[in-house]
Amino acid sequence: MKFTKELCGSRLEILIHQEWEFSDLIQKCFNIGIHFENKYSRFIKWNYLYALNKDKHAIIDEEFLSIIRLCLKVSDITQWYFDITIQPILEELWYWIEEKNNIKYSVWYKNIIINNNTIVLNNNASIDIWSVWKWYIVDKIYNLLSKHISKFSINFWWDIRIKWDKNIKLEDPLDDSKYIGSLDLSNNSLSSSSGNKRTFWNSHHLINPKNKSSENKIHAVFIQHKLTIFSDIFATALYVSPIEKSIEILSSIQWLEWMIIDIDWKIYKSNWFNFIHNKSKWK
Repeated sequence: MKFTKELCGSRLEILIHQEWEFSDLIQKCFNIGIHFENKYSRFIKWNYLYALNKDKHAIIDEEFLSIIRLCLKVSDITQWYFDITIQPILEELWYWIEEKNNIKYSVWYKNIIINNNTIVLNNNASIDIWSVWKWYIVDKIYNLLSKHISKFSINFWWDIRIKWDKNIKLEDPLDDSKYIGSLDLSNNSLSSSSGNKRTFWNSHHLINPKNKSSENKIHAVFIQHKLTIFSDIFATALYVSPIEKSIEILSSIQWLEWMIIDIDWKIYKSNWFNFIHNKSKWK
């Protein structure tokens, strides 16, 4: 049984391998995504995130605090190749804004200050958590479904988490009608980042905060972990890193399995990333 929902400009797909009536449960799953979008989407005016970016301070609850703390930690681990304060860059490159101005801003994750139950954005910083919303939604839906269902999968815009023994095909990062190989993803999650999904002119949505531009030095990054919370955030961060820096960072993180494909289709991967490539792609 397949259930789909358009959320956050993407498609959430839940596949259940049991014959039963799940409509109420599935609606609860979709409500998780709807709640998150309504609260944190940068495209919904007057929501929580809009007010924070406008006022530069807000009361922070446990949900948002856990998200921010993880983002800041990953910024440290990846040596600032991940930064949720890139929101003004995205607006300049692509996303529309109603109130344009010439106010100077700072892209620097350490402008985010947590003080007790308050979050403060210094130096006119603004936050965009579009790069991390999928893992949060996927993992919360997974936890809900696991209480009731033994076999299912969640696919949210190439963030996949599976509860059963499953071999999946990996999409070609340059042609989504083809695949480059397969991977055993039994009871695990997989996230990928590539520059061809959200493009605009000569740029895309994956921004290097150090040079404030899109990167195009690799075709794709694939990260595998039990939790989508880790696979997704590192896939985003390491796509924009120089490949040698990505390998250095990933080699120091023993609990992630990974694969990087560079622009010459050379594969770099960890020992336990069980990728079986489509041989015709590498003739």
